[in-house]
Amino acid sequence: MGLGIGLGMLTACGDSDAADDGGMLDAAADDGAMKAALEGECPDGFTPTEGENTGFETDDGERVFHVQLPDDTSTPRPVFVALTGTVQDELDFITQSQLGELTDDGWIVLVPVRSCTQEERTCNGDGSIGSMDGRVWEPWFDGSFARDAGPDIPYMEAMVRCAAAEWPVDASQVHIGGISAGGTMTNHTMTFNSEFFAGGVNASGNWYDGLVTPRDARAMDRSIVITIWGGETDVWPLNNPIAVYDRETLAAAQYYARQDEVVHVACSGTHGHIWPTYITTWIAETLRSHPKGTDPADFELTEPPSGVSCVIGEYTDH
Repeated sequence: MGLGIGLGMLTACGDSDAADDGGMLDAAADDGAMKAALEGECPDGFTPTEGENTGFETDDGERVFHVQLPDDTSTPRPVFVALTGTVQDELDFITQSQLGELTDDGWIVLVPVRSCTQEERTCNGDGSIGSMDGRVWEPWFDGSFARDAGPDIPYMEAMVRCAAAEWPVDASQVHIGGISAGGTMTNHTMTFNSEFFAGGVNASGNWYDGLVTPRDARAMDRSIVITIWGGETDVWPLNNPIAVYDRETLAAAQYYARQDEVVHVACSGTHGHIWPTYITTWIAETLRSHPKGTDPADFELTEPPSGVSCVIGEYTDH
């Protein structure tokens, strides 16, 4: 499946002129605006359901993901793809982070399952697939030392498109984010597939000296990225850390801030190496304020909750 964004040609009454508007479906939204539905497609014979979905065929084999839905799916909804880190169970992560509660605000939340979890392997170390193809970091195939898209980036897009085949998805509001290794995978996804995703949240993710980015430099598409540093205790593990996230988040922020079409928001707190639950609602509102394709010059940063400071562009505190 291609990595470009597609706009659905679904219509309520089978209008044959749908292609004349670039393949967009106009649907009334909660705020009265008209939204474009993402074109949906699933593997043959697969229909997604709310809850756990198994047997999702990808080029890399069968994958598993969870779906959490808002009460109203009659109009195209924003999507958040939630990526856990190395240790935390994926459903524990969306509970702790309160990302699962975004459904109360109309979001569809998609939660992919790590291959290491599916295969009942430890996610804290080299996996069998990772050790064979050069991706040495679990739980996501985030491109370390490979610098190509790898199997997870097309999987993430295919998962979203399959959800869009069953429930209307707002094509301008597809976002991804995660903590630690999930933040690293977010970096990998946004630098490789900003054509599809409107925004990403890199919470304490690795940059690996740029190894999460494409080998051949490319300009990112219009999008928004929020990078979050948890302060002086943002290290992993806490004792004898092998990853220190002040420099990792700094490097990511510098990359995104220098992309002409990207709005980058650099945030700092004191919460350490964990998703900052106290700003989850603000994060969602900030992402949603900058739909796919919006001119970066039009972005306005709102005041974040107490306990975190945020600036547009690069970090100024580390």
